[in-house]
Amino acid sequence: MLELLTALAVTAAGCGYQGPSTAWGLAFDPDSQSLEYCEYYLPSAQNQIKVLYFTADGQRFAEKTLLDHSGSPRGGTAVPEVVQRDFRHGEIREVRQERGQWLMRYRKSAHADWKTARYDLAGIDVVDAGFDVYVREHWAELVRGDTLTFNFASPLHGRAIRLRARKVACFNARPQAVCIRVDVAQPLLRLFAGNLDLVYDGASRNLLWFDGVVNILDPKAQTQRLRIYYQYSP
Repeated sequence: MLELLTALAVTAAGCGYQGPSTAWGLAFDPDSQSLEYCEYYLPSAQNQIKVLYFTADGQRFAEKTLLDHSGSPRGGTAVPEVVQRDFRHGEIREVRQERGQWLMRYRKSAHADWKTARYDLAGIDVVDAGFDVYVREHWAELVRGDTLTFNFASPLHGRAIRLRARKVACFNARPQAVCIRVDVAQPLLRLFAGNLDLVYDGASRNLLWFDGVVNILDPKAQTQRLRIYYQYSP
């Protein structure tokens, strides 16, 4: 596919970032095949992993901080605390632990009111990029065909969303790829919600690409569906 060839041709500095990173993703519009933004995962420092977002022309527009006490350079917990800020709109997404509970906060813009929700710690199974850790933790079950259900923290909706993940047949993927589909666990809601499709390398268990609604708004502050190709530092 054209966008895949383009992704492979773009280096880690493709959107202008020149600093260290453990992984980076190139987000493409699946229809126009245009590069929308790049995301760079910085090495872990003081139990924090920062993710920097740059436009295709090199403008930094958002930042995410993952609080992870595991010590793993790529993250080692499925439930990191997270704060994500979009500098263009003033949008903020937060999932934090406070007073023995999960605190979810969302603000769509600098002029909008905050939406807040609290959950018991046991009520959340996956937070944000912790899904990648969740997949690695349950790799054997997914590969043998088990369907997993989990509660995903969604500050945008102010609640935990029950999702399911399962292995599906791969199309147009490299040999030894493992393809995972994530959708809403409730059958009725599945009629109205889209899928998330993820392709992993079966040997390294690295995420190769993701297709679905992303947690970064478009320039008009609307949700967007993109395909993100990932590459990793040696």
